[in-house]
Formats: sequence, C-alpha cells, structure tokens
Amino acid sequence: PFNLDVMYSYVEMCDFTGMKFDEGLRHFLSGFRLPGEAQKIDRFMLKYAERYCICNPENIFANTDAAYVFAYSVIMLQTDAHNAQVKNKMTMEEFKKNNRGINDEKDLPGEFLSEIYENVVNNEFK
Repeated sequence: PFNLDVMYSYVEMCDFTGMKFDEGLRHFLSGFRLPGEAQKIDRFMLKYAERYCICNPENIFANTDAAYVFAYSVIMLQTDAHNAQVKNKMTMEEFKKNNRGINDEKDLPGEFLSEIYENVVNNEFK
C-alpha cells in the first residue's frame, strides 16, 4: 500500500547516528503525528527500532526486537506521563519493572532506563 511505502521511505531518510534512543525517537516523531491505532503505532515503532539499530550498530540492545519493544514502552510512558486523563502516573520503578527481561531475556541497564524515564516525563514529545 502507498501509505506503507511513504512511511518506509520516511524512515530510510532518517539518520539517528549518534543519537540517544529517546532523542532519536523525538526526531523521528517530529515529522508526523503518531496515529491513535495500536497496530499503526506498532508498525512505526518497529521501523524506528530497525532504523535506530542500523544507524547505531554499537547500541545497548541485544537485537532489534529489544529496541522495538522498548520503543513501544517509551511511547506508553509518554502517553501515561502527559495525558491528563491518566490519574495514576507510572513511577520510575514501574517503568523499570515493565521493561524487565526485554533485552534478550536480560534487563536493560538501570541508569539507561532512569535517564529515558526522566527525559520523557520531564519533556513531552512534541
């Protein structure tokens, strides 16, 4: 479909080299508004993760699947932190718990998760 071709072309144009994971995700999302449907968000996060890992081969992730799961988790944190309808906001410990074992059965480093959490909670994606 044409829409997917456009999205894939957009992703291929993005260069995330040297960017932190959340910085790259912000850059990626700055070019369009993320759709509300989970299936579409899923596709975007998969393509972002693949491209991020290509641009940063020496990254923290065991594989692109881990980066993809984490990208989706960051979007969930973004929604949780900045949506007024969410009353009980996710804590850092809950964010870390949600991401246990996603890195090829291992945990991502705690300091990495803390930095991402603070960046997302304190600075909404625009």
